[in-house]
Amino acid sequence: MVIRLLFATLLFLPPCLHAGEGERPKIGLVLGGGGALGLAHVGVLQELERQHIPIDYIGGTSMGAVVAGMYASGMSPKEIEKRFTSLDWWNVLKDRSPYPFIDYRRKLDNQRFMGLEFGFRDWHLVYSPGIAYGQKLNNVLESFTLNSTGITDFDRLNIPYRAVATDLPSGKSIILKSGNLALAMRASMAVPGAFTPVRIGDMVLVDGGILDNIPVDVVKGMGADIVIAVDVGAASARKNMQNDFRSLGEVVARTYSLMQRPEQEKQLSHADLVIAPELLDTSASQFHLAKEIIPVGREAAQKLHSQLAPYAVDADAFGEYLKKQRKTRTEEVVISDISISGNQTVSDTVIRDRIKTKKGPLKMGSVREDLNRIHGMGDFQTVTYDLVPTNGTYALTYHTAEKFWGPTYLHFGTKVEVSTGTTALWSLLLNYTRTQLNPLGGEIQVDLEGGGYKRYVKAEWYQPVSWGEHVFIAPSFSYTGEDIPFYKKDTDIAELEQHLAYGRLDAGLSFFEYGELRIGLLGGHARAEGNAGPIILPTESDTVSGATASLRLNQLDDPFFPTKGYQLDLDGLFAFEDMGSSETFSKVKMQAQLPMTFGSHTIIPKLSGGSSLGTELPFYAWFDIGGIDSFAGYAPYQKRGNHYGIGSLGYRYQLGKLPPTFGDGFFALARVDAGNAWDSGGDARLDNLEYGALAGLGADTLIGACQIAVGKAESIPVRFYFQIGNKF
Repeated sequence: MVIRLLFATLLFLPPCLHAGEGERPKIGLVLGGGGALGLAHVGVLQELERQHIPIDYIGGTSMGAVVAGMYASGMSPKEIEKRFTSLDWWNVLKDRSPYPFIDYRRKLDNQRFMGLEFGFRDWHLVYSPGIAYGQKLNNVLESFTLNSTGITDFDRLNIPYRAVATDLPSGKSIILKSGNLALAMRASMAVPGAFTPVRIGDMVLVDGGILDNIPVDVVKGMGADIVIAVDVGAASARKNMQNDFRSLGEVVARTYSLMQRPEQEKQLSHADLVIAPELLDTSASQFHLAKEIIPVGREAAQKLHSQLAPYAVDADAFGEYLKKQRKTRTEEVVISDISISGNQTVSDTVIRDRIKTKKGPLKMGSVREDLNRIHGMGDFQTVTYDLVPTNGTYALTYHTAEKFWGPTYLHFGTKVEVSTGTTALWSLLLNYTRTQLNPLGGEIQVDLEGGGYKRYVKAEWYQPVSWGEHVFIAPSFSYTGEDIPFYKKDTDIAELEQHLAYGRLDAGLSFFEYGELRIGLLGGHARAEGNAGPIILPTESDTVSGATASLRLNQLDDPFFPTKGYQLDLDGLFAFEDMGSSETFSKVKMQAQLPMTFGSHTIIPKLSGGSSLGTELPFYAWFDIGGIDSFAGYAPYQKRGNHYGIGSLGYRYQLGKLPPTFGDGFFALARVDAGNAWDSGGDARLDNLEYGALAGLGADTLIGACQIAVGKAESIPVRFYFQIGNKF
């Protein structure tokens, strides 16, 4: 009887006495998963600190693991909020490296192909196991955890920390308590289908929420006397019960709730206190609503002030706690060795040429740029880094994960351009690419294009001839068959059928992400003849032999709707009778743009022009202008000649954002053009310019640019345009 009374007395003693006389209880905080709903955890941390409640152990799952890891590494709740609210979540949740850092050849691929990439192996298509590989997310998480550099034991963080993930092979919940902190956070939120799994040793890790979304047991096992759990999914679980289940989204949401909620409730029953933010009108994908979600967590914790009060400490004790939690590293990180791991197909030497970081004091900006450049090669799912302490200095290792569905790829592109009064132009593109043919990084590309007006085949072997990949040769063959309308003023009066078949041998210099310089020899055959219309066009059938030269520079930040950077394209073709050509002629052209952005407003000045340099161009080599991206008010091919020039000033206003899986921004567009196409160089005068204007809407979508606009040129009726797809 006495023993029972003592046990009952101990059971109802205040928590502080449970921890031992004179000691406060050790408090553990559990942050559950929930996608964007997990941003509410930041508000909870803010309120806990306001109430002077110290956290001795912290753990979480998915987004909860991210917030917990940031706090454990030394960031304040205010700083975490600032990081989250300033992030471009659309950009982070898409996988492409920042466009300026992508190799120039891969930039061309981004313009020409839709966002889907298939591997081709044993005559089967192979696809990535997730929409995104998480490269940008990795970079962001690494920047969030810089204060933990060199710490691989999570018990040595400012607050002992655990993340929970799920191992696919074993089907077990995995507690991550050591290793790379950013990688552990990334593994915990690798939502199946959205992000590719994270491979650590023999484990293939995905979102921990599949088996343990609110890991109370994990934090309690760390030594916590009191466990406070934050359940960001409670409100949505209640809401799911009240749906009428007439949409796929409602059915799927309720299905997952039925599978996961019982285990979550079981875990919550072992917590001493549960904070459940009321997030009824927010979905797990709305990361861009961080400013609205974070305060909801703060409000939920405020409502439980009386229940939280017993765990508070006085100002002096909390000040000592903050010194520990906010502790920052003071020693300088010095790099003594730089290495590469994980690559099998891509040679170390080729990768090292993208690494600009040097031994000596660590410069994180340089490391991030290295990651972007290596990932921008296009051969890797992810590229991460580790800093491992070595005798007072650090060894920097770049970890590469090659695309398992490569190095043979299939890509697809499509484009449609419709303008009133003309035939719709459309094309489909199929591309075969085989990369890393040899240690120097050779590759083969084959394009097949077919559509309503154009047939095109091209095969190129691109072969670097030096370890640095700067110098290359590129033999190629191409065939183009094209039906070109011939206009008199605004009337389509004939059609020109054109066939071009060329072989080329180029030599060049690659500037990697900046562009390339080429010179080469060209030989082949060209034929152009009229095949329809009330007038008869002359037939030309020529041998074409000569030299080519091109310079391409591209540091834009987007292939379709850039906001900054620059682009310059210079191309020249010089045909000589002495080299076997039927005619001697020269054709040079230039295009340049320099977009500038101020808030949501972007100004885009553009210049383009071409000249025959005093020679007479055959029909098949004429310049042409017109179309939504060329000269406002004109149809594609409407103006043709030996010379042309266009000056444009575009304006774009960003109206909003598409969901990350569907694209990027959508915009209001306007542009004014001045220019013309001329038969004679003497006609190319300022008093012989024509003018046009255009206004419309545009969107940067998963399948390319989408634009709808109305344009007007001098003496031409108003023309409506619709365009969607890629650039090729």
